[in-house]
Amino acid sequence: MDGGEMRFRVSVVRDDCLDRFLRVGSGGFGQIFRARHTLWGTDVAVKLLHYKEGSASSAQREAELMFDAGNSNVVRVLGVYEGRLGDPQRPLQCGLVLEFLARGSLEDLLQRLAAPPPCALALRMALQVSLGMNFLHQLTPPILHLDLKPSNVLLSDSLDAKITDFGLSRVAENVCKYTGVNDEDEGGTLSYMPPEALQSSSYKPSKAFDVYSYGILLWSIITGKEPYSGVQSSLVRFRIPLGDRPDLASVDCSETEGLDELLKLMMQCWDQEPHRRPSFLDCVHAITAIYTMHARRLNDDVHDVLEQLQDDEICSSLRSVQISRKPHREVDPQDLSCVTGPAPQQETAAAYTETVQKECSPRAAPPVGAIRKTQRQTSNPAVQVSMSNVFGVQIGNNNSMNITQKPRQRHRTAPSAVNTHSSHPQNPPQKHQ
Repeated sequence: MDGGEMRFRVSVVRDDCLDRFLRVGSGGFGQIFRARHTLWGTDVAVKLLHYKEGSASSAQREAELMFDAGNSNVVRVLGVYEGRLGDPQRPLQCGLVLEFLARGSLEDLLQRLAAPPPCALALRMALQVSLGMNFLHQLTPPILHLDLKPSNVLLSDSLDAKITDFGLSRVAENVCKYTGVNDEDEGGTLSYMPPEALQSSSYKPSKAFDVYSYGILLWSIITGKEPYSGVQSSLVRFRIPLGDRPDLASVDCSETEGLDELLKLMMQCWDQEPHRRPSFLDCVHAITAIYTMHARRLNDDVHDVLEQLQDDEICSSLRSVQISRKPHREVDPQDLSCVTGPAPQQETAAAYTETVQKECSPRAAPPVGAIRKTQRQTSNPAVQVSMSNVFGVQIGNNNSMNITQKPRQRHRTAPSAVNTHSSHPQNPPQKHQ
């Protein structure tokens, strides 16, 4: 500090080095954009903040605090953003520049799987979140998250978990201007808030606040569900201080080794009394012991989930594709054909029907502790694909695709054809005597 001027280590990022702004989400603190940093040669996330005029320095001080949180299990803060999203007509806005994680959040993953993640992957996520939170709590001064939930846990390409939005509660105190939240948003936040925070408006947050939220987060990972789903926020606010917690009836501890110990830790984390909750260091030790029992299956679990996510992405792009069986001997010699090899071995238990519509409902992930069993059968390599507005699609290797040009067909909603011979002005209709 020189002459009373504060020097910041966090750089200010402006529009002159950002390109390709794309809105990817929003939250209570503002909108989130994906952008390309032309000098760094990488994509970044720009989190805009609802802020009062003249508060950019406050955001920079908070970014400086978050910049100190350099850990592999927390999202890195790369700088402070000041700009107009590349549009001179927009007002000047302030925000944070963060590393961009393309896999989205844990909340997104749970929704896409419609089930809990496989055992080893679920335990690794739980361990990584506890490691990240323990790091934040061990800083001097400690950083309290105060909004730990699945949407604030982001995933890398290999599904490693990283905590985001830590410290933004302090940013909100200084620079955020709330315009109000609806009951749904409030209910989502209330689900992860401890009872003591709901009982008094003068409550002063502590580390135990985050530990309680972590206990609810563990429940979401184990069950793949959102706590108190469909319950009004006013009832959630009323019942949590009375001791209500997410339902454990659907969790079968006999299916997975160590799951009973994980449930015990989870209930300790959401204990009614803050002083009885464990520290995050205690959580790290407990989950490490459980994760070690299943770590050998991690690569298979990650591969299975990534494969399912890829299948869902392919499926969503082929919703209108018609697939029908067609033996080789029926292929017209004039058809365009591309044969890449013998019939492949595919993991499936279904046979071809004469004409089928490709279904795109997401596959349910196996329950925690389930052992994968696969049936293999040989698929017919000759498949006819009828498409519209595309040249061709090939999925997988070692298969053949026959592409046939067909005449255009009139859509059922189009008007009937016009008789050009009877209506053309040069050929008036003949009158018959």
